[in-house]
Parts: sequence; C-alpha cells; structure tokens
Amino acid sequence: MRTDETGARAGVGAPDSLSSAIEVLAAAAAHTGAGAEERDRIALAERVVRDAVAELQATQLALTEALIASQDRQLAVEALARINLRGAASDDTLALLLDRALSITDSRQVVLFEHGEVALVRGDHTDLEAHVRLVEDVLRSAEDDAVRAVASDTAVVAVLDPEGEDDQHIAFFRSSDRPFSTSDVPLIEAIVSAIGIMLAFRELHRHEFESAAVEREHQLASVLAQSVISTEPPPSTGVDVAARTVPAALTGGDFYVFGRSTGSLWFAVGDVAGKGLPAAMLMTRAVAACRIAFLTRPDDSVVDVFQRIEDELFDHLDDVGVFITLAVGVLQEDTGEVSLVNAGHSPVLRIGADAETVKASVPPLGIVRGRVPRVWSTVLGPDDALVIGSDGLVEQTDPEGEQFGYERFTDLCATADRRDSAGFVSAVFDAVQDFARGAAPSDDATLMVVRRERSAA
Repeated sequence: MRTDETGARAGVGAPDSLSSAIEVLAAAAAHTGAGAEERDRIALAERVVRDAVAELQATQLALTEALIASQDRQLAVEALARINLRGAASDDTLALLLDRALSITDSRQVVLFEHGEVALVRGDHTDLEAHVRLVEDVLRSAEDDAVRAVASDTAVVAVLDPEGEDDQHIAFFRSSDRPFSTSDVPLIEAIVSAIGIMLAFRELHRHEFESAAVEREHQLASVLAQSVISTEPPPSTGVDVAARTVPAALTGGDFYVFGRSTGSLWFAVGDVAGKGLPAAMLMTRAVAACRIAFLTRPDDSVVDVFQRIEDELFDHLDDVGVFITLAVGVLQEDTGEVSLVNAGHSPVLRIGADAETVKASVPPLGIVRGRVPRVWSTVLGPDDALVIGSDGLVEQTDPEGEQFGYERFTDLCATADRRDSAGFVSAVFDAVQDFARGAAPSDDATLMVVRRERSAA
C-alpha cells in the first residue's frame, strides 16, 4: 500500500513573509557593491531561509493531510451511524452497510466471507473468482489472523471479530488506477468495526431466535407430556382418591396412573430419575405401560401386573441408563383390601392409628430384571389412608439448606385431616411450601392419597 505523494497536494505555498525575505536576500546577494565574503553570508542565509520554508511547507502539508483524514473518518462515522445497527437481524441492513462501505472507501467491490465462503458481494462482480483466490492466499500466508492483511495496493483483507470464534473476513478491492493509501486505513478500520458489531448483533439475534424456537418446542412437548397424567381418578364406589404432581421444571418425571376393573381400583405412582424434558419423555412411556397393564390384566395379581410393566419398560430403560421407582397397587372396593408392590419408591405410608412405612421389596425398574417382588397387603378402615409421595416432597430444602425430611413428612401425614383426600393433599403441599420459604424445588413433587369413605365401612 503506497503513501500519498506530496505532489498530490500542489498549490500549497510558503507564507508571504518568508517569500519576501528570500527575495530581499537574493537581491542583496546580487548587489554589485557587496564583497565576496558578504555575498557568501547572504547566500548562506538564503539557503537557511529556503530550508525553513521547505520544512514549514512539509509540516503544513502533513497537517492538511491529517485534517483531511480526520474529516474522512468523521464522515465515515456519521455515515455508518445513520445505519440502524439494531436491525442486525436483517440481511438488507448488512447489504446497506456494505454499500456504504463501498462508497466511503471508493472501492469497486466489497466481499464478505463467512467460514471460507463468499457470503455477500457488493459493487462490481468482475474478477470475483480471482479476488476470492487472492483472499484465500492472503489468509493462508497470514502469520496472525487477528492482523489486518494487505494483499496488494488494490486489495485489503480484514478480519472481523479477531477474538471471536466465527471465521469471518471482509475484503475491499479497487482498480489499479486508484490504489489504496495509508490515509484509507482509518476509514477501513471504522468500517470493519461497524460491520463486526453488526455481525455480532446478527449472531446474537440468531441464537436468541433459535433458543426461543427450542423453548417453544420444549413447552409444547412439556404440555403434551404432562397431559398424559390423569387429572381426575376414575369414579369408584366407597373410595376417596386424590393426587397431584408439581414438576420442578417446566415438566418432570413424576407421574401417577389410575385404572378400573370390576370392583377394583388400580393405581401407580412413579418417579423417573432426573428432571426436565428427558425425564418427561420416559414418564409418558411409563404411564402408557401402566395403563396397558391395567387394561390387559385387570383380574391378575398385582405381581403379574408389575411384571407386565417391567417387561414393557426394562429394555428401554437399560438402553438409556435410567431407572424408575414405582409403587403399584390395587384396592378392592367392597373390602378395602390393598395389595401393593414397591419397587424402590418412597415415601409410601399407611396412616391409621399409627404410621407404617411400606418399604421397597425390589429395586427400581431398569436396575435388575426378573426379581419377584414381595406383596404388601393391608385392609383400609374408614379412618385409614394410603399415602404415596415422591422424594421431591421429603427432599425439599429451606433457604438454609435443611431438608423437610422423612420424619417431618411422616408426622405431617399422621396429624393431617384424613376426612377428605383432596384436602389431605393440599395440606401436605402447603406445609412443604411454607417450609421452603421461597427456596427452589429440589425435585418433582407428587402425592397420592387413597382412603375408604366412612359409609363403606
């Protein structure tokens, strides 16, 4: 890249006073009455004055060039500032910015490169292939990609966002009769900075748009996943049942399922390991497996139904490396007899005159296949309740990090009003929420309460 020649600034003269002084000295040197020694002194003085004038001219020229460059930078900034960079999501805005760059730099072509490919060309498309090859050669030979590369007097290649991860460059091309000069560098720097800002805004907008799209899809999937959980238990003679689940995130892996057969109410409460959408997707499969088992094996034992659910889910759980805790049972409406299998689930309580914990007899689904579970059985009296929760209740913490805990949960269930299952569920959730005092949920929280109505005793 060449510097501007001083001759380009012709017309800049010396100050009048200095010119007059030179004329006086020249006239004095030519005076016939002066001696040789005197004429030498006068000639020396003339040379000194002429050198001073030349130096002043050079200084004036440099100041003039600096002023012009400053004005050019100001015009460039004003022109770029008039472009709405906040509209960075629009390719039209980027094209406008490159058109402005084309005009300001007096280039005949401006090319934007993204990831090594031509993304946008403004101006004359002549010699585009040759220009692309030139840029590729420059970038291959550049020792430091963060440094602006000068390809020739007619081409300048710049790196956009040198510290960023995106591979983006911009190249300016002029014709051979209008080569770039050092005075063009500030303009190019300003333009490159503005384009870099715009591309950063555009990339940010793209990420935000993609995130919003993913969030919308996540919300839709979450709504669909949660919709598989029954909002109301099926009608049952002499049995009062209520259940609620509250995901820790938008959706979760806790679930409850009901089923009906002649004279019996089937139910299950489960917890898929993990939270969020992945757990919710597995949850929908588990709900489907439970419903299929309840429909196809309504008269089988609770062990047969459990094994049917396990057969449906085990291979998939083993493939993805996830397990599900599950409590599944059946209540005989006429007698109040309950048969239940607990596969690693807690808390499960029978609340009557005292509180009894129903412990697991087999590991969660997806851990070990084919284990025959032990059946826990009881007969619910009119004042008894079967309570099946999830660990999101007992592991809820307060702002100091203390957990609600199994003991506090058991005491709460033992003293809660058991005359209404829905009221029981609400009382437990309210107590846990009061304990949390605004702390975020530690996990999905679920509670099912099954009781016999007093009239059925």
